[in-house]
Amino acid sequence: MEIIEQYIQSKTGDISLCEDTFYCNDHFAVVIDGATSVSDRLYEGKTPGQQAAEMIKEAVKLLNGKEEIEQIIDVINENYSQLYKRLNIEEEVLEKPYIRPSASMIIYSKHHSKVWMIGDCQCFFNGEQHQNNKHVDTVFEEVRSIILKGELMSGKTMEDLATDDIGFKLIRPLIQKQYNFQNTTPDSPLSYAVVNGFPIPPELIKTVDVPAGLEYISLASDGYSKIYSTLEETEQELDRLLEVDPLCINENISTKGLVKGNVSFDDRTYVRIKIR
Repeated sequence: MEIIEQYIQSKTGDISLCEDTFYCNDHFAVVIDGATSVSDRLYEGKTPGQQAAEMIKEAVKLLNGKEEIEQIIDVINENYSQLYKRLNIEEEVLEKPYIRPSASMIIYSKHHSKVWMIGDCQCFFNGEQHQNNKHVDTVFEEVRSIILKGELMSGKTMEDLATDDIGFKLIRPLIQKQYNFQNTTPDSPLSYAVVNGFPIPPELIKTVDVPAGLEYISLASDGYSKIYSTLEETEQELDRLLEVDPLCINENISTKGLVKGNVSFDDRTYVRIKIR
């Protein structure tokens, strides 16, 4: 497999702060999106999202190419076990799920002709986009949108809210509670999968079958609201949304908007792969 287009950028414009990463070899292509911290902690000088993304990437490099997703998660979770032991937080991560270094991941297996999606991520092939949105996010996105629309009606300006996002501040403790639904019973509509060192119910992992003979596939993090078959089209759509809905409360509803001084809503990664 060959990456023919790639782009990664931090929401701040400073790539050293980016919590996304990607990797591709002849067996797997993966995009990893480290989760934004709601604990303000650093682990070994890295944010929890950075720590998770880099560790998962290193685990993928150890794979032989024939693993199913359950085996891939086992390899990743062994790395997590070593990390939690090294940081001396083995007990604390059991009591406080929101401090766990966690990430979303989308991985394409050439051997199995499948894409596995864990958490917020997306792919595009044969003219169709595939996403994996979480219901619990939709709930909090709507709450934040209502709060900010109310602030605008009461006299706040768009610039005021870009500088001080009161909506995110109010939903932040709710997002901390959201972590209790990570990798829990698939019977609950609020449950969702995340890579965080703990077992993931198979029912929470979205699987997309890739047709035989496929020539190109694109993978991306959720820093893009929509993706297309080329990076140029994908970036153009992002530019449009940054212009028409910078607070992410109308067309592109989200738990966070464009913070004043940042270049985008979130860290973003896009890779287009030619399957040889």
